[in-house]
Amino acid sequence: MVRLEGIETGDIVEVDRLGRRFHALVTGSALGGLGIQPLDRRITYRSCRAHEVRSHWSKRGRPRSTDEPLRPEVMQLELDITVRNEPAD
Repeated sequence: MVRLEGIETGDIVEVDRLGRRFHALVTGSALGGLGIQPLDRRITYRSCRAHEVRSHWSKRGRPRSTDEPLRPEVMQLELDITVRNEPAD
């Protein structure tokens, strides 16, 4: 069982409802649980309770954009293009 306190809209949860396990996108809170949108279109459940949530993955934010130019590391630009001859056996 997972606590619903840390689950937010946009997160992914794994739900076990009546023995059927599926992944779903959290759409918000619902009466006594979560509002969900299953990733598999064949599943029609639109809500789940706390005891049905088995796993939780948080949505991570996108990296912040910046106007500063990228400064690559010295080793990042190093490319070895020398041809190596393999010794014949």
